[in-house]
Amino acid sequence: MVVGVRDDLEAVLRILVVNGQPFQRRLIGETLRGLGRVDVVFAPDAEQCLQTFGFFLPDLIITEWTLDGEDGLALVRRIRLGDGGEAVRRVPIVMIGDRARPSDLARVRDCGIDEFVLRPFSTAALLERINEARFHRREFIESPTYIGPCRRRRRDEAYDGPRRRLFDTADKYDDEPDILIRKGLARMYVQRITLLLAEADLGERAAMRELCLTCGQLATLATDMQDRLLVSATTSLFNYLKGVGAGGEMNRDVVQAHLDAIKQLAELPNYRADIRQQVAQELGVMVTKKLRQAGQAA
Repeated sequence: MVVGVRDDLEAVLRILVVNGQPFQRRLIGETLRGLGRVDVVFAPDAEQCLQTFGFFLPDLIITEWTLDGEDGLALVRRIRLGDGGEAVRRVPIVMIGDRARPSDLARVRDCGIDEFVLRPFSTAALLERINEARFHRREFIESPTYIGPCRRRRRDEAYDGPRRRLFDTADKYDDEPDILIRKGLARMYVQRITLLLAEADLGERAAMRELCLTCGQLATLATDMQDRLLVSATTSLFNYLKGVGAGGEMNRDVVQAHLDAIKQLAELPNYRADIRQQVAQELGVMVTKKLRQAGQAA
């Protein structure tokens, strides 16, 4: 059940509080009134939180670490990955918890929150963290291993080492060496698949098996890289070829569209997340269009 507490219809700040304890919800609600005009909605758990985004788009999310069912860390990761929709992926998130060991704080930092409040806390402490999340946001990072506000609270302008963050200057150090190596391997797989398509008789079972095996290896490589866009494209190609099978009617345009997209994703540095996302989206549209055309021709 989602519980709403609305101060007025023209609230300037919309806040979603994810907390399963009624008493704690009341305390937090009273504290939030110190921010001025607010529009507060409560959700008791992660699933209700995600459902709430269908009718309430918050300017700020406050979540407990400990929730019934899925915990707050997993909820934050799902929000950052887009499970709640693109409109809320970058919304500031403040987490409340009662664990303060270094390992616990590292886990909180790595899940993608903006600020953390340790219980027990004062009203002033909570409001301070909320204002920090609202008015002093750090660069938003999207990488294969982390999505959320930059975990560096300070940026050293004199730093002259490898540049690995989205806000860093585009140069030869944009991707870490191991990522560059694996992207090179992905391009080699694309070349191998292109060669098989050109030279092999794909009507033969052995040739089709080798093609599927190579595509499967490429999909495994993308998974090891934890590059979700590359995983999506390579897995789509692998599943398409498996579905066609030996002797099936393979649409070469569909395969080529995949290969072109995979090559682009392997060549684009990770800091160009916007362009890489566009490539992945265009692949989906193109494949759907070509399959529809093939169906109509049949």
